[in-house]
Formats: sequence, C-alpha cells, structure tokens
Amino acid sequence: MELNPKRTVLTLLLIQCWSIPRSLSFNVGTAGAKVFSGPALEEFGYTVKQFRNHQGKWLLVGSPWSGYNQDRKGDIYKCEIRGSSSGCQRLNLQNSVSMSTVKNINVNMSLGLTLTHTATEDKFMTCGPLWAQKCGSQYYYPGICAEVNPLFNPLSSFSPALQTCGGPMDIAIIVDGSNSIYPWPPIVAFLKKLLENLDIGPDNTQASIIQYGVEPVVEFHLNAYKTKDSIIAAAANILQREGLETNTFRAIEFARQNAFLPGNGARPGASKVMVVVTDGESHDKNLRDDVIRKCESEKITRFGIAVLGYYIRNDIDTKNLIAEIKSIASTPTDRYFFNVSAEEALLEIAGSLGDRIFNIEGTGKGGDFQMEMSQVGFSAHQTKKQNMIMLGAVGAYGWSGTVVHYTTQKSDIFPKTAFERILEDRNHSSLLGYSG
Repeated sequence: MELNPKRTVLTLLLIQCWSIPRSLSFNVGTAGAKVFSGPALEEFGYTVKQFRNHQGKWLLVGSPWSGYNQDRKGDIYKCEIRGSSSGCQRLNLQNSVSMSTVKNINVNMSLGLTLTHTATEDKFMTCGPLWAQKCGSQYYYPGICAEVNPLFNPLSSFSPALQTCGGPMDIAIIVDGSNSIYPWPPIVAFLKKLLENLDIGPDNTQASIIQYGVEPVVEFHLNAYKTKDSIIAAAANILQREGLETNTFRAIEFARQNAFLPGNGARPGASKVMVVVTDGESHDKNLRDDVIRKCESEKITRFGIAVLGYYIRNDIDTKNLIAEIKSIASTPTDRYFFNVSAEEALLEIAGSLGDRIFNIEGTGKGGDFQMEMSQVGFSAHQTKKQNMIMLGAVGAYGWSGTVVHYTTQKSDIFPKTAFERILEDRNHSSLLGYSG
C-alpha cells in the first residue's frame, strides 16, 4: 500500500505537536524556529494566535491558570515574533475584564481559555468562561468575554448570559419573645445568621424586626439601616421582651398594616415577605383565617418556623403547633415551612432559609438551570462571515450546552429546542459548545 505524502506530513506534524510540553509555544518550520516559553503551572500555551498591529507581529498566548493557586484568574501573554527577545510579556487583563452592573466573582475565571480574532484584524477577543456573578448568596457562571484593542487594552466586556438578580425585597421578621422562648441568645444568633445570608442594601433587600408576646413591638423599621453590618449589629442587641401570651396572629396583622408602609421604608414594587418564628400555639387563633386571607390578598409571601423546644421539654404533643405554623406558611408548605427541635437548632436552617427567601417568585431563579451556569466563551470560532463569532456555552440548559452568535451589535443565544432533536440529551450531559 502506498503512503499518501500529504497525510504522512500531517501525521508527523501532529506527533511533533503532542511531543512538546504544553508550556511551550512555537511556530512550525523546518529551520530558524523561535521558541517562547512560559510557566507550565499557568497552562501557558493553552491557546495561541498570531496578531499584527502598528508595532509589529506578535504571538498571543493564552494562560488560563495565571495567578495564585487559590485565584487563577488567567491572562494573555504577548510574544514579539520578529524581535531578538524570546521572552513574553503578560498583558494583565484579569482585573479589567468585568461587568460594572453586577457583583463580579472573577476567581478562577480562566481568562485566556479562548482566543480568537475579531471582525477587524487589529483586535482580538478572549473569554473567561468560569467568570461568575453573585446574586444574594447565589453564584451564577454565565462567563465573560472582552475584545482587546491594538494597544493591548481591553474594551468593554460582555456577558450574553448575564443573570438578572431580581427586584427589591422588603422582609418583616416576626419573632416570638414570650416567656416560653428559652434560651434567648440562640434566637439572636439565628437573626444574625439569617441577615448575613440576605442581600442587604437600599436597592436590594431591606428587613425589619418585630418582636411579640402579648403585644407586637417594632425593634427597627425597613429603612433604619442601610448596610448589612449595621443591621446585624442592631439585631445583636435585641433583648427578649417576654410575655405570658403568644398572640401570633395579632403580630402578623400588625406587621401587615405597619411594616410595609412607605413611611417605614417600604418601596413600591418590592416583593413583600414575612418570616414568623414561634415556639407555641397562639392565644388568638380565632383571627387566623381573616389575617392570612388579607396577607394573601396583598401577595405577602410567608415563611413559618416552629420551634419545638418548649413542647419537647414539657412532653407536649407538637401536632397542633406544627399544623398551626403550616397554616401560616405560604403554599407549597414544604418550601415555606420549617420546624426545629430546639432554639439552638435555628442556626442550622438560617442558611437554607436565606436561600429560599432569595429564590421566591419574582426575585430569584427556580426550577431547572437555563443559562445560569452556561459558561459562555468555553470555546470560540470565527465564522466565514467575518463579523460573527460563535461562542460555546457548555453549561447551558442543565449542561446540555448551546451556542451563542456574537456580533458587535448583539448576541443571539440558541434556545434549548434548537438542538433537542439532534442531541436527544436525556441526562443533561451533551456539553454542546465544548469545542468550536
């Protein structure tokens, strides 16, 4: 059998490429090869592109693990092809590639994992597919890309799958402070931990605290504190007011009428949320149906938390208490109702409660992942239409993956239905867009 000369040469070139460590970048040639080397631990050479500007010809080298061990943001190196030096300079793009409208998390974003030319030859584009944004306590990984100008300065960054964190939220935390609550410090610890897990701020989440026994008392209103640190400090100083009765529904009605008033800091259009924490059956349960109906009519989302410590300590059946607090909670109750065995156990649910508050309808994301973990820019390919780039998004639609068409004017994300029949992905593992 005769060998195909072209195929033989190609095979030899491939063997040569794979035999050289990834930490070396080189140009293929039979003589006069110039070798550029860089840190192997940074994955120097993961991507390479030739680039020309008014200063000369360059080899651009992606280094997606550039940075410290715990913070590999990634970067691009420029290596002068015609100069006498074989050294490369890092462009230090990591801190410049960001989105001004969200809370950026660029730790380990892998900038330089992709590298491609743009529509104009004097620019190039790179992406950090593991760039994240923080919404409340949630982290999303939509990925980020940026074009870089002829002077190696990044232009405006873009993230086609950027997530909307949701609108403002006003929360009334209604805490039972009657005599049966014991000890009190775990209640304070719970309040602090819950507030730590909320996205506190004048444009995000505001919280007020109302303590009750016989009568409800406002500890502070929604607009009393503007920062997370200040509201946590205020909650830490709340003392138990005690009381011989537990008038839960009077407290809920008081909160409905007063907590969400504009004069007390409530904002038009903000989602209304109540968190009710109590350890006993109410003395005013005759008010329940009317009070809950009014809350429903005003679209107030309610979380009910039953603390069973007093009942367990005194060997009292908890069935009626649990039924009452479930009747306070919004439906479905498995999402809005909690019960704990003792005051000390409240701390264990504070984080989960914070996440559920953030994810209520109209503010957070629920259900299957769509583009929240899409990692746009995992791969990049310039199409024959020079003004369009295809970006791979491997994490889209629960890791089925998709493709984004990007031009300087707009980005178009292919919907899940575009590839459904082709992929037949029942296990969400296609990772479409892994290469481009």
